Amino acid sequence: MSVNVGYGPQPSAEVSQRNYTVGLDYEFYRYKRSEKQWLSLGVGYSYVGTDYEHDRSLHAVSLYPQLTLLTTPYGEWQPWFFVRALAPTYLSEKNLGTRTQAKHFAFQAQVGLGLSHQPSKWNLAFSYKHFSNANLYQPNDGIDIPLVFNFGKRF
Repeated sequence: MSVNVGYGPQPSAEVSQRNYTVGLDYEFYRYKRSEKQWLSLGVGYSYVGTDYEHDRSLHAVSLYPQLTLLTTPYGEWQPWFFVRALAPTYLSEKNLGTRTQAKHFAFQAQVGLGLSHQPSKWNLAFSYKHFSNANLYQPNDGIDIPLVFNFGKRF
């Protein structure tokens, strides 16, 4: 289980727009492919807001696959890299500020770096989060949160 918070400017927005998020992720399945990588499945909830004057927030619920690649541990600390791609997502609204999605269906993509404390199973990560419909429908203005901080514990 992890909590995440994030903030940052919306890339390629026609006018200034800053997005923020607060959310929860729960990993319910993990398959260890090797000592250096695992595949996992989880569900995530994100409240996404913006400082733009209208269409100020939405809720997103995702079912995500995640690939995690581990590097060499440093004592009790384990650095890792993760990527989520094509995570089916339901968006409560089709608009966030100046950004528009054609439908309530989108995908979540997220990429980040993390560090785990092995004995306690606490972890933290920094990531970039993106929602779009992969050009299946138009319009497809992506919704981005450039810097997301994730903090959690594996049970």
